[in-house]
Amino acid sequence: MSHPYFFIDPHGIEGDKIKIESEDRNHLINVLRSKIGDVVYVSDNADHRYETEILDIKKTEVVLLIKDKIRIFRKTPLMTLFQCVLKKNSMELVIQKSTEIGVDRIIPVISTRVITDKKNISRKTSRWQKISDGASKQSKRDYKCEVLPPEEIHDIRVSDYDLFYIPYEESSCSSENLLDVKNASSIGYVIGPEGGFENSELVFLKQRGAREINFGKNIYRSETAAIYFLSVLNYLTGNQK
Repeated sequence: MSHPYFFIDPHGIEGDKIKIESEDRNHLINVLRSKIGDVVYVSDNADHRYETEILDIKKTEVVLLIKDKIRIFRKTPLMTLFQCVLKKNSMELVIQKSTEIGVDRIIPVISTRVITDKKNISRKTSRWQKISDGASKQSKRDYKCEVLPPEEIHDIRVSDYDLFYIPYEESSCSSENLLDVKNASSIGYVIGPEGGFENSELVFLKQRGAREINFGKNIYRSETAAIYFLSVLNYLTGNQK
């Protein structure tokens, strides 16, 4: 049986009780129709996952009673997707599915061929985080995926990662570039926009240590490439277990 799952702020824990408020309270009671005595699982997004049961339902909050507490640990390597901003539905699909698969952070990227309204980018980022939060709950992750503010492609700090990849169709490099992923503590990868990368952008990233990778003869859409490559990395590093 599947039980409701939520993330809470550790400061919302008082002794053996946890409070669920606002949108989560509404979702738990009015959407899921949960009742007193029902089991609810909660992560504090920091140190523990809790098994609880509903103790009391109030107008503005639900009080949960902690029944069990399990220590949680972040898996390695830390995975960061740098996703060049796509059209609305495609971008939201990448965020949702990458979160479900297990990416740790998503950083939207503004490159030359990205078409977006920069004035509304902060509003979009808030929506993207909300989509990611929903996917984190649905997949019952120990930790939320974090959607960070957008970066210009030339601001990407490749050296912050043990390994950094650029998948693109014209690369001559194949899977041999993936042989040492198990030894990395952090991996970043950047997926281009619908129109692809400019050559100068590829040169910039490769000069800073990014590795090329080619998926084979089939040409993938940007959203497919992002999800596919994350799945490959998860399998090779053992993060899917």
